[in-house]
Amino acid sequence: MGERERLAADIKDRALIEYFYLDLTPEQVIERLDKLTVELSDSQDDVPFNAQVKGYAGARDTDGHPWILKPAATPEEVLYHRMCAMVHLMDHETGTLSAPTTVFRIGGKCYRAAKVVRNAVQISSYDYLRGPFIDILRADLVNRWIYCDEDRNPNNYLVITNSQGRPFVAAIDYDKADLSAEGMKITGNPDKFGWFRTEKTRFLTLLRPENFEGVSLEVFEPRLAAMTSIPEARITAWARRLAEGYTPDPGAIASRIASNLVHRREYVDRYFRSMFKVAAQTRDVSHDSDYSMFGKSFLDMHDRKK
Repeated sequence: MGERERLAADIKDRALIEYFYLDLTPEQVIERLDKLTVELSDSQDDVPFNAQVKGYAGARDTDGHPWILKPAATPEEVLYHRMCAMVHLMDHETGTLSAPTTVFRIGGKCYRAAKVVRNAVQISSYDYLRGPFIDILRADLVNRWIYCDEDRNPNNYLVITNSQGRPFVAAIDYDKADLSAEGMKITGNPDKFGWFRTEKTRFLTLLRPENFEGVSLEVFEPRLAAMTSIPEARITAWARRLAEGYTPDPGAIASRIASNLVHRREYVDRYFRSMFKVAAQTRDVSHDSDYSMFGKSFLDMHDRKK
């Protein structure tokens, strides 16, 4: 059983599984999204407030599911957002719950589009420095590091629950990912676990390096194994399919993005395996009280209620 199938089995609810396309392979997801008919809506009822203030409009697809859309002005912008769908496909295949994203053509215009995560609460409303959220965010660092996505803040993670009340974290907003940059924009600290970033004004994760101390390799093992097991030829095929019709040379775009992702995942895999030990050789260390960059006000409220 792959990580995508394992996530679907954990979620259990058929409606949620189908909503996030967890019953489909990445190839089938591309085909499904490319065949969807989407109509813009006059109502903003389905558009989250954060998206409304950024100029997004609401839409409904042929399945009756809500999307948020924003016009893409130039061919370069259209291609960029089309290729951002690679982030969702990689998340999808590695068992990471995330919002489907694509580009739709409506009335001769192109729109960047993301599926609305319904009945969701921002992760900042939770104490995400404790289970089950902290290990989800720890593992998610693998993905965002590989995508060079340095814009991860509490607005980029939503919490949904299944019919049994079990919480699941969905990643959203991939439009700051950089799949085209060659080399490593984010490198690991060789002395102790941590990272050096090119773009200092953004955040790679909601966690600090201290929140990873004492964590066992088993927290990252499924994600690392899933990432490194996707054949490069398959990644190239996804990228080429997404690029076709949006650039004169889809093959070149696909090859570059696939090569970048393969190089980055190999680097991240080596680095994490060099920094973390198996559970028998380590123990988890809590640093809840040392956290100040994000969520501090929520921790303070939580403490006052005790």
